Amino acid sequence: MSPSIEAPAAEPRRLGSYTTAKVTAGRVERLEQHVARLRRDAVRLDLPPPPARDVERCFLEAAREAFGRGDGIVRVEWSHEAGRPPELLAKPRAFDPRPDRWRAATSSAIHPGPAARANTKFVDVPAWDRGREEVATSALEEVLLFDADGFLVEGSHSNLLAMTEAGALVTPDLALGGVEGLGLAVVRHGRRDLREARLDHEAVANVRELMCVNAVRGVVPVVELDGRPVGDGEPGPGSRRLAAVFGRR
Repeated sequence: MSPSIEAPAAEPRRLGSYTTAKVTAGRVERLEQHVARLRRDAVRLDLPPPPARDVERCFLEAAREAFGRGDGIVRVEWSHEAGRPPELLAKPRAFDPRPDRWRAATSSAIHPGPAARANTKFVDVPAWDRGREEVATSALEEVLLFDADGFLVEGSHSNLLAMTEAGALVTPDLALGGVEGLGLAVVRHGRRDLREARLDHEAVANVRELMCVNAVRGVVPVVELDGRPVGDGEPGPGSRRLAAVFGRR
C-alpha cells in the first residue's frame, strides 16, 4: 500500500490513530516499534489492524520521497472518514530543532479524560489542538493538560515524567486518559522503578524535576512552569540519566 501524502487543510474529519517517527540520515528511528504501536492502537479503537508490512513501507517511502538521506519527521495515520474503511496516510514534515531545556505552562484546555481514546494517539482531540495552538503562539515548548478533577494527565506533545519531593520517579496515571506513548515505553523499559501516580497542581508545583518524553524528542527537562523555575531552574540529574536511558536506535 503506497502512502497518501497529506491532504489539503479542508479534509473531512477522520477517526483513528497515528504515530510519529524521527528520520535521521534517511533512517526511520524505532521503525518496528512504531509499526507495532499503530497496530496495537487500531485494535484498541476497534479498527482492523493495518498489515505490518504496509505500515513499514508507508514510513520508508514517505521518508525517502521527502528527505532522501536527510533528516525529518514522518507521521503515519491509520484512520477513516465516517462510513469508509481505514487507510494509511503519511505526513512528512521538517524536523524543527528545539532547545535542550523547555519552558512550559498550564494549558487553558481541560483534558477530556479516558473516554473513547483508550490511551491511543487519537487523530481528533480538541484539547490537544488547543494546547498545541498555545505552544505555537507563545515562547513555550510545551503546555500541561490537567483533567476536570485537577490531575495532571499529559502534555500537548508528550508524556510527562517527574521526580517527586520524596525522590520517586513517576508518570501520570494512564487511567486518567493519557497517551501510552512510545517514548514512555522506552523509559519504562530502562527504568523499572518508574511508577504511575496522580499529581495535582500543588504536587506538580513542588516536584524536584519535571520532564517531557516522546519518540521524536527523547527526554527533555522542563526548567520553567507557569513562569516559575522547576526545582533550581536547571536540568537535574534525573533528566540526564533518563536521556541516557532513552538513547537513539
